[in-house]
Parts: sequence; structure tokens; C-alpha cells
Amino acid sequence: MKIALRFFIFALALSLSITSFSQKSSTQTFTKVIGARFAKQWSNEQQEKAYLHTDKPYYSAGEDIWFKGYVVNATTHIPKSLSRFLYVELIDKSNAVVTRVKIKKDSLGFSGCLKLQPELKAGDYALRAYTYWMQNATPDFFFSKNIYIGNAIDDYVKSQITYGKTINGKIIATISFTDANRNPVSGKIVDVFQNWNNPQSKKGTQTTNKDGKINVELSVDSTNHALKIIDVSINEPGNKYKTRFFMPEFGDDFDVQFFPESGSLLSGELQVVGFKAIGPDGISVDVTGKIYTSKGQDIADFSSLNKGMGKFTMEPEVGETYYAIVKSSKGVERKFNLPVPVNNGIILHLVSNRGKIYYEMKNRTGLPNDRYNLLVHSRGRALALLALKDSVGQVSEALLPPGVISFSVIDTLYNTYCERLFFVPRTVNPTVSMVSDKPVYGKRQAVNLDLNLQSATGKVAQGNFSISVTDSKTVKLDSLGGDILSYLLLSSDIKGYIEEPGSYFLDNTMVGREKLDVLMLTQGWKRFSTAAVVKANFKEPAYYMEVGQALTGKVLDIFNKPAKKCGIIMLSPMKGMIKLAQTDSLGRYLIDGFEFADSTSFVVKAKREKGFGDVEIVADADVFPTSSLFIPTTPLKTALTSSDYFQQSKEKYYSDGGMRVVDLGEVTVKAAKINKNETKHYYDGSEDVKMTSEKLEDYPGMGVLEILSMMAGIQVNGDQVSIRGSSGNPLFLIDEIESLSMDDITYLTSNDIESISVFKGVNTAIFGSKGGNGVVAISLKKGFVRKADTPISMTTVTPLGLQKPTAFYVPKYNVDSVRLNRKSDLRTTIYWNPKLVSDSTGTVHVKFFTADKANNYSVVLEGISNTGEIFRYVGMLRREGE
Repeated sequence: MKIALRFFIFALALSLSITSFSQKSSTQTFTKVIGARFAKQWSNEQQEKAYLHTDKPYYSAGEDIWFKGYVVNATTHIPKSLSRFLYVELIDKSNAVVTRVKIKKDSLGFSGCLKLQPELKAGDYALRAYTYWMQNATPDFFFSKNIYIGNAIDDYVKSQITYGKTINGKIIATISFTDANRNPVSGKIVDVFQNWNNPQSKKGTQTTNKDGKINVELSVDSTNHALKIIDVSINEPGNKYKTRFFMPEFGDDFDVQFFPESGSLLSGELQVVGFKAIGPDGISVDVTGKIYTSKGQDIADFSSLNKGMGKFTMEPEVGETYYAIVKSSKGVERKFNLPVPVNNGIILHLVSNRGKIYYEMKNRTGLPNDRYNLLVHSRGRALALLALKDSVGQVSEALLPPGVISFSVIDTLYNTYCERLFFVPRTVNPTVSMVSDKPVYGKRQAVNLDLNLQSATGKVAQGNFSISVTDSKTVKLDSLGGDILSYLLLSSDIKGYIEEPGSYFLDNTMVGREKLDVLMLTQGWKRFSTAAVVKANFKEPAYYMEVGQALTGKVLDIFNKPAKKCGIIMLSPMKGMIKLAQTDSLGRYLIDGFEFADSTSFVVKAKREKGFGDVEIVADADVFPTSSLFIPTTPLKTALTSSDYFQQSKEKYYSDGGMRVVDLGEVTVKAAKINKNETKHYYDGSEDVKMTSEKLEDYPGMGVLEILSMMAGIQVNGDQVSIRGSSGNPLFLIDEIESLSMDDITYLTSNDIESISVFKGVNTAIFGSKGGNGVVAISLKKGFVRKADTPISMTTVTPLGLQKPTAFYVPKYNVDSVRLNRKSDLRTTIYWNPKLVSDSTGTVHVKFFTADKANNYSVVLEGISNTGEIFRYVGMLRREGE
């Protein structure tokens, strides 16, 4: 807090060169109080921002989404976050989480990948990233990025939906089905379910015609903007298929909102009013319109400047109300009421010109101006407090940090009257220069790059960075969709969906500045509440700073009351770990001080030393924030579908050993009835050691690896098993079937097993050569009712663990046998490295090998220096044919 307060006082001293204000002791006290309150907010809450740099802007099913996570202080952008874990999710259009990973921070930040299943349906998705601590700022400030994922792999059946014209509130949707050879799938029974309309018409069944099509009549309700889902399935034997369509919004309706500058429409004052027009699909609509008085007098014209947004000026009269007649670009005309003018209040007007921000306070409170001050802060860090006695003044943009700046009028009683957001662009940029060892590269050649990074002040930039090199023909970069610069300076500090945020950083002309200004006028929801901080209304964090992994829960006695001082034992069969704990006065337990990977299971047992009756253990389940993201239909979808990107991704998937996705029909298996009490195997009687079902009952819920460690002649180290006298892993059999994965073994517990038999030495001869290192044969229970259920004092939990580090594969073509391999190199991401560190000269060194196709390469570097300076570079490498 002391550091932040000193910064505030220093910044306040700088503001004296801008304008003078009273040096009375009361003013100095007020200034120190405001400074202290912002310092407390800054030090206590320590908000974080997360950003993901991905290797590509879109993907295909069967690929990996490679990402680098940057977690920074939300105020300074310095990458010194205390959170050690980052959650990354892939979310579909219905806001369901498709997959989620947990990434541990290393010395260079967070990095990992999301594996896309080959059967993933094509469509629009979003990536979301956050730390546990970031939930204190609400999910509105989680990182999110919309991406399109196609699928050319799951081509057993393909479907497509088209819509006719809306007539009397009805529309005909035509769904066509084709097979892998693009032939119509005809004569198949199709079930169609929709999540709207009345219950009688939600579900229907049709048969595809000779062209493989069905027609479905759907209702169109222009007032219902909830997500409309159409589930389609074919359930015939030998022909199983399911897919989901999201019905778009139909009609030309739109909505317009009006935003008086700094909050209120004040009577008797000339004022700027911003507006924003959006269609029923949540996307902007270009409009024109006129403002009218209640008597129908035309007083102002307006038209949208950018993405349905614009502004106009008007002077409201006392006692008058206003409305607008607005026409969309499609010719649809609507009437909207403006906010009702108020007669008492304060408004703040800002205008920028030649590097200066001119401000003017308009005061209609009846109180003198000298009781008001202009508070300026950036991302919750106070910069200046200026007296408003003269009601006008100016601030140099050069003294303000780039990004969203808040200008607020407050009084000496700590009341906030109005607030105006302003965006200060970054006028002096850091530089990145790239030098390659060759001007042009051929097939499977080594590429050596040096990228030198210098700060905006010309100093060497120290920090860590990530780089992606992609095939520029198949991977089209999206310069408008947002990047590390537009996210950290703009999108991360205000709520709501921003269309094409990257476009605001491509144009620093007067027109470009005006576009940014109307965005600030109409996107008024922000990360930091000025009024709350000024009043010292600080909220206590509800979520902790996650610095380690833990298992938690509670224990209840037979009266359903907290069981105090109850002993807890935690077993991890996969890790060979045992930990002890004890419940507190509330019956809760905490087991920490260890780390575990994803899919790790734990057995937790509670036991009380005194009292009667068993206790019940209730483990805390993982709880994750819900999602309510706006995921629009990507404009890339049509262009990408016709490109060769997905076809090349499909070829690469099969070339790399991917399995074809096939929906199998129903299979009926017939067999003679087996006596459930009889379990016989061909190896019975030949084992050296056997653990019977009676003995296993002494170890309820214990993992199979821990059981094996107690059997004579077997050594267990983590998930590695060896039989004494053998040099390799034993052969594992489960009900006489060879198990090829240790995952099949480690998840078994004594509750699942009938017996365990161990073979070594000459007794392994009946298993052939595979039994040379010994054999462990596990017989599972056959479905009969168990003599005893798992006690309520014991539970098994599998919380979300850490993703195991995985490196991006780059072929080593410096080896002749690899370079001369005839297998096609079909990479679209040629190189990805999330762990680049600049040396003492500010240079990062990169080496990789080119792929087979003679397409140029796009090079994208992003990162943050140790001082919080944001870097982004886009370059090109030339690639010639053979």
C-alpha cells in the first residue's frame, strides 16, 4: 500500500504542471485520503488478467490447440501474479464445457494444449481462461476468445441445414444428409428435437427422401432471443448419427440504446449522446435516425460511425422528453425513447485534440464548483486529483498510461457524480526486428531466426515470449479479432462483447480515435468501480489465491453433526502416497502439500477414536464457474469450409496414425448362462501367489497397486510394477485378456476384484514369451451382490489435476533417415514455442525445420516484458518450391 500511495503522490505532483489547485490543509487531507483508498484497493484486491496466445486462429477436429497463458497484474500488466494455476476451457455455443485443463505455472508462465477429439462437431466455440482468484472480479473479466473448429474426419455421415423464407411466423428448414462419398443418405428415419415451441411440436420424426433430405417446419419468435437448439439423430441399426444445429435469429428487427455522456441527460446543457444499435443475433447494425421532441419537432440527425455505434449533440429542454426514429441499413424503421432528462446534476464533457484531453464540467446542482474535483485513474491506480473551480482544464495524454482512463467528478464528501471513460492509445511502441539466416527456404530445411526486442524507451527488453509459425496459405491470420495488445489495453477492462477489437489498434487517425471514443461512450461497464473505492466500500475476496493443490471435505457423525478431531487418512495408489490429517472444530479437513496430475484417484478414510457409530465422510467436489459467453457465428466459417485447410488437417490426422471415426451398429452377443458363484480360468492352480476374495475383503476400497505391493515377490514404485528376479514389466491379464495400458490396472480397487494371481519363474511357461517377466492375472467380480458395500467413512475422489507437460513436435530433419522419409509433412503450424526468453541483448533465438508444401510462413510473436510492456510482432518467411 505504501508503494502505491507514494506513486499516487508522485503522479499528483506531476499534475501540478497541468493545472493548479488549492494547497489548503483540508485539500491536502482529502487528496491523501483518496490516494490511500485507491492504494488499499490496489494492494488488497490485486486483480489479475489472463491472456492466451494460441498457435492458430481456427482448428480442425483431431488437432491440438497449443497455447501460452500470460497472467499479469490487472493494473500494472507486470507478469508477477501469485496464482500458480490457470484453468483453460473449450466451450461450445450452448455454453457447455467440452474440455477443461489445469495448468501449473513454471518459471516462464503457463503453457499447454487442448486435444480436440476427432468426433468433435464442427461449429463455433470459445476458449476461456482464468485463475481461481479471478472469480472475485466475476467471470465477466475472464479471458475469452471465439474460435471456429471444423471437422473433415468424422465424415461417415455429413449433414447441412438451410433455411427458407419466413412466412406468417413459420420457416422451413431443410436438412440434407450425405455419406463419406457425398452420396445422399436416403430412406433413413430421422428424429428431430427442438428446445422451443410448444411441447407437442418439439419432437418429430421423418424419413429422408431420395436426395437425402428432410423438411422441418419451425416457428420464428422475434421476441424470444434465447438460444434455439435443433438436435438431429438417425438411430437405425448400422447407421447411428447425431448432430446439433443452432438456429440463427431471423428477421430484420434491431434495438438501439442511448448513452448520454458521463451518465445523465441534463436539461439546459448542450450534451453529447452516444448510441449503439444491435440486431437480434447480438451483432451490430448500421443505422441512421432523427431525434424528435414529444411534440414531433426534429432537433438532431445521427448515423452510426462504426459497428452500429455513433454519437450526436443535443440540448434537452426542462420538462421535455425525446424519442428517435431509427432506420436500419435494411430499411426497417423503429421508434425508441431517449432517457428522461434530469434537471439537477453534473455532467463531464471530454474532447481530444493534438495530444491534449480537454475537459469541461457542467454543474447544475446549485452548489459552487470549488467543492468538486476531477479524479483521474487508470485500471484502479489513481493518477491525479484536479480542482474544478474553473470547471475547465486540460490533461496531456503523454502523462497518462495507454489504455482505458476514467475521469470522474467527486466532491469532498466522497460522492461520485459522474464518470466518463476515455481511451489513450499507445503512441510510442516497442520494436521487434527479425533476422533470418536465409532469404528463401526450401523443403525440410533448417530455419534460424533472431528476433530482437527493444522497449519503447530504446532499452533492451527482458521477458518471456511465445512464437507461432504457420502456413500462410492455409492459416489466415485475423488482424481484427484481437491480440495481446487489444486485449490487455481494451477488452479486459470493460464488460460486454466487442466486435473486432483489433481494428481499433490499426487506425490512429482522427477517424480511428472517434471510433474508439464512441466505443467508450457506449461500453460503459468497467472492471473497477470508482464510486465504491472513493467511498471505501471494499469487498472481501470470496475466492482465495490458489498456490497449491489440496483435498478438502467434511466429516459428519451419526447425528449429522460435524465430527471434530476425527482422523483422516488419504491413500494414492498411483503415487504410492499416504497422508494424515484431522478435522477441525467444524468437522472439516484439509490435505495439502502435494501435487497430482489429472486423472489421479485418491481414497480418503475417516476414523474417530472415541464415541460410537460410524462417521460419514463427504468430499468437496470440484466447483467451476458457469459460462454465459456470447459466441456469435464466425464470418470465417463460409470461407474456411471451401478452403483446403480442413482437408489437409484430415490427411495429417490419418498420416499421423489417427483412427477413423465409425459409428457401429447394434451387436447382439449370445452365450450360455454362467454360474455366478463359479470362476474358473485355464491358469488356476499354477500361480505362485494368490490373493483370494476372502483376503481382499480385509482391504475395502484399496487400489490394486497398493494390494500388489503387499504380495510376496512384487515391487511397486509409483505406477511401475516388477516381479523379483525379472528385468522388465510383467504381463497383466484382466479376465484372461491382456491389458496394454496401466490405466486399466490403476483404476481397479479391491471392491472390483475377485482374485489376484501372480506367476513367476517356470510357472509362466503357459503364457508363452509374453510371460517372460512374470504375469499378474486379475479376475474381476462377476456381478453378484457384494457382501459389504463401501463404508460411508470412506470415499474415492478424482479431482481435476494438472495437465502433464507436452512439447510441440518438430521433425529433426538434420538426421538423414528422417529427412529422406517419404511420409508427407503436412503441418499447418510449422513451429510453436511458448517458452522463449530474451537474452542480455533482448534477442530470442529460434530454430525449426520447414514442412513439405511450398507456401510462405507467417511468424507471430507475443509476450510481456518484466516491466509490463506488451509486445506483438507479425512477420513473413519466404518458402519456395522444389
